[in-house]
Amino acid sequence: MQSLNDASIVSLSASEKLSSFDLHTEFILKAEQLLQNYNDGAEAALEAFRLFHPASDKPDFTPQLLDARQVIMLQSMQDQKLSLEWLKKQAKKLLKSVKSKDPVATLRFENTHPKVIQKQRPLDQLTLADAHHVLALENGFSSWPRLKSHLFQMQAAARKVESGAPLDTFRTLHIRCGNDIKPALKDANLVGPFLEVINPFTIGPVLPDRLAPASLSQRSRFIKTFLGPYLDEERLENTTRTLIDEEQTLRNLGDQYDEVVLWFEHDAYDQLCLAYILHHMAQKCPNLPFRLSLVQVDRFPGIKRFVGIGQIGQPEGFALLFSQRMTITPPLISFGATVWEAFTNPTPDALWTLIKEENAPLPLLQNACQRYLAELPSSKNGLGLTENLALEIIAEEEAILARRVFLILLADRDPQPYHGDIMFFAVLDALCTAKEPALKRVGKISDASGPGLDILSLTDFGKKLLSGEANWLNANPTDKWVGGVNINSQLDQNWRYHGSETGPTLV
Repeated sequence: MQSLNDASIVSLSASEKLSSFDLHTEFILKAEQLLQNYNDGAEAALEAFRLFHPASDKPDFTPQLLDARQVIMLQSMQDQKLSLEWLKKQAKKLLKSVKSKDPVATLRFENTHPKVIQKQRPLDQLTLADAHHVLALENGFSSWPRLKSHLFQMQAAARKVESGAPLDTFRTLHIRCGNDIKPALKDANLVGPFLEVINPFTIGPVLPDRLAPASLSQRSRFIKTFLGPYLDEERLENTTRTLIDEEQTLRNLGDQYDEVVLWFEHDAYDQLCLAYILHHMAQKCPNLPFRLSLVQVDRFPGIKRFVGIGQIGQPEGFALLFSQRMTITPPLISFGATVWEAFTNPTPDALWTLIKEENAPLPLLQNACQRYLAELPSSKNGLGLTENLALEIIAEEEAILARRVFLILLADRDPQPYHGDIMFFAVLDALCTAKEPALKRVGKISDASGPGLDILSLTDFGKKLLSGEANWLNANPTDKWVGGVNINSQLDQNWRYHGSETGPTLV
């Protein structure tokens, strides 16, 4: 279990990692450099395109800046295996680059180093220790010694993995919203069973009694309608059964397990699942029949743009996270359960009050719920944040592939990762097929498979939405749910979101 260690990654609080907004300019500068290097025939640039761009092997491939941005963004989400030797070389390189006024190196110092940010240290007076400090901060640590401590812990975790000895027992249950880390846990010698919770709470109606026939029917129907084009026939047919089985499995957890470990990151999807599970656990308190533990992270050293635990590519990473897991105490269970009850309420007032509560025991859950409420219609144009960000991204290009819109959203635009790919593509579909559409399909990639192959452009109405000259709810019949809150264009008043300071109001 977690000890008091300065280099621990698992935490209840948000880290001081760089946000997507901090990375946006850096990615653009790096893309410009990469494209120039590619055109100059630099081998490293050619290799980067070979690894991260699916069309790079075509004879007529001529990359544009958007292609280079794609490469940079995909690189930023890869797990770079850190070593002390490699980091020391990177620090020397970074210092040399900033001394030569390289724009990317300059931006990295200006984004991270406190004394540079506060204009207390000129760039020409920086030392190697300052470069070490920047690398530590970029990896989510407050100091170079703490980053080094993490590296030593990773080495110790790697030795445990290499030994082949199980880190848990078959009476340890691991729960995650999805199955992305299931193979990785086995590779890390975590032998306990795995339970997947897949109810996509970030979309559609989520009502208090999930097994009530009317509630179950309504949610099942929404998932089938909204995500139907992206789900296989078997999964569609089993939608209702899956929802029932998931609910009953959590209700029936008992002394067949010695420990239940929850694996979640910081985004709204994961955090709502966490609140959902804690609500179940609250029904079993005060005498839980098993130890309840939490692995919760919003960063991982070596991953520039962290969006989820599934990005971790090293078995020792999962072994380390498991060793740092923390006990979920009664106050955490109580707060999570209260958040879930507020989330399923027909008005957002109670949830907003919990978001603003000071010194709450689960601040990452508060952050996620604030991002969630941003899906309420904006007071500007009646669209939620995901829809507005999608329109902004598409507006920057005359036409852009849906997959690229998702990548840009994920890598350097959304303040907090929100939708998975198929949920996001379903949002784009709705913007294309409405009575007064905001988007239009102007082409399609034919030599690839999978979703997100439409090429999209804004309609005139979409441009008016972005400028605030039009309102989605006034132009389109809408029946949208944000948890238990129903947004319906036929109602006289609907909840609107005015920003992180003001919160939601009924208009």
